[in-house]
Amino acid sequence: MTWIDHNAPLVTTADRAAVDRVLQSGWIAPGPERRRLEEDLVAYFGAGHAVATTSGTLALFLALVGLDAPAGALIAVPTYSCVALLDAVRLAGCRPLVVDVEPDGLTMSPRSLQDASDRIGKPYAAFVVHTYGATAALPDLAEICPNLVEDCCHSFGSRGPHGEHGTFGRIAVSSLYATKVFTGATGGLCWSADPEISEQIASYTQASFRSSRWPRMTLTLSDLHAALARSQLSRLAQVRERRAWITNQYLAACPEALSPADLPDSGRLVYRFVLRCADEKERERLLGFFHKHEVDASRLTQRHELLHRELGFGPEHFPAAEAIVARTLSLPLYPAMSDADVRRVCDLLAQLPAD
Repeated sequence: MTWIDHNAPLVTTADRAAVDRVLQSGWIAPGPERRRLEEDLVAYFGAGHAVATTSGTLALFLALVGLDAPAGALIAVPTYSCVALLDAVRLAGCRPLVVDVEPDGLTMSPRSLQDASDRIGKPYAAFVVHTYGATAALPDLAEICPNLVEDCCHSFGSRGPHGEHGTFGRIAVSSLYATKVFTGATGGLCWSADPEISEQIASYTQASFRSSRWPRMTLTLSDLHAALARSQLSRLAQVRERRAWITNQYLAACPEALSPADLPDSGRLVYRFVLRCADEKERERLLGFFHKHEVDASRLTQRHELLHRELGFGPEHFPAAEAIVARTLSLPLYPAMSDADVRRVCDLLAQLPAD
């Protein structure tokens, strides 16, 4: 029996050929392949302008550049999310306004955003993460903060009640990190349908551009990484289908008490299959059970990693996130899993030990 990782990239023969083609071309710095990736992204969304940058963090930073966020502006971020959101806010010279999340979908809570706005101040913009593929409450959030940046790093390819993820807000960003929906090994994407925002972002990435905004650094993605990302993006439909198939297998085997609250959803690309444990004791018991059987279940975000704790804030305004981190357990779910791997996880779900 071999260990099943919690996540792993799927790199195909076509991916390797795409990278080798660029290596043989003699041009591996940011160039024509990077521009083709940007064109692919525009074609995917059907309009607008895109920039392929060197990381998801810098894609978030460029979103604030595009929105012309002034120094010191408040930028709302969900506490149950990656520290990269804080890094991007700091890079732009802005201040984070940390917000609690919804108990089920784990996306930014409109009620908490309103509360934080009343207590601390109205945010200039908000980074709205479609956590694990779930659709955030976009219209409700936009009523409080119109400058929404949709973070699709977990949900690129998802469709919700407001259309394709990334098309509701003013800007869409995504990560091309190794374990994301599709990958360039590293990198990030920033897209907008707004011509003024697009021009602001495009101008900032030009080597000859001069700006008072710091930092100044290499921002555009290399052609090597772009070639891999283009190849992966071309089979996004198959990625969606594979993730949906695995999800349905898990749902059929999973005890109802543990099943994710917001599944199934036909339009959603499921990035994580998150069990709803009764409490931390049950979560740890199930974690031990899966690890004993060579399956790398994960606790995901932990309490000390919540962004309000990263900033030294107390738990009183973040009850949902504080409760979630003690009860969540994520199972492996990614296209590189074999059918046999999926069956093993399903067999374990069907025989989960009782208390």
